[in-house]
Amino acid sequence: MRRSYFFVRHGRAVYQERGFRRDAHPPETDWPLAPTGHAQARDVVAPLLRAGVMRVVSSELERAKQTAAPLAAHLPYEHRWSALNEIAPWTLREPLRRRPEWWHGLRVAAAMRRHLRGQPVRGVKLAELEGRMRGVLAELDALDEPRVAVVGHGYWILLCAMLLRGEPRKRWVDNCSITRVDADGAGRYRVVSFARSPLH
Repeated sequence: MRRSYFFVRHGRAVYQERGFRRDAHPPETDWPLAPTGHAQARDVVAPLLRAGVMRVVSSELERAKQTAAPLAAHLPYEHRWSALNEIAPWTLREPLRRRPEWWHGLRVAAAMRRHLRGQPVRGVKLAELEGRMRGVLAELDALDEPRVAVVGHGYWILLCAMLLRGEPRKRWVDNCSITRVDADGAGRYRVVSFARSPLH
């Protein structure tokens, strides 16, 4: 059976509104959505329903669960997929001052470059992350519904898409953008579209 998975990055979170500072973004904090993020989560519902999504799953983190909530009002929902949780392969060590979002993007790109060169980031190797991602894809393949929305986190989605494409295509994953991955039912996957705005 052919299947389609729609990976959605969570909406804009409180830490993004505060700016990327060490005191505003400790990695263990389970950040909720900012008001902008709640609006983005509502905007993503109609495109996903038009695409024929039949179920929604999300990571266990609050910003992902809150992003999934408007869609979950229409569909079966499961939010205990810990393998979708943020990978967060970096540590903020800079002085306690506000940083613009593009600066955080550079940190993400630096971590990605290390992973793709086979170097561990905070002790985590690319092979470990790929195993985690392919485990999620196998779990999605086992669901009864062939079209599933998967709400998670930016670095996870970016790295998974790059691994499935087989080549390094770096790009920022915007909040509530949609990445579509098709599966052929035999363990093969294809990135159909990457990090598209739900409004286009």
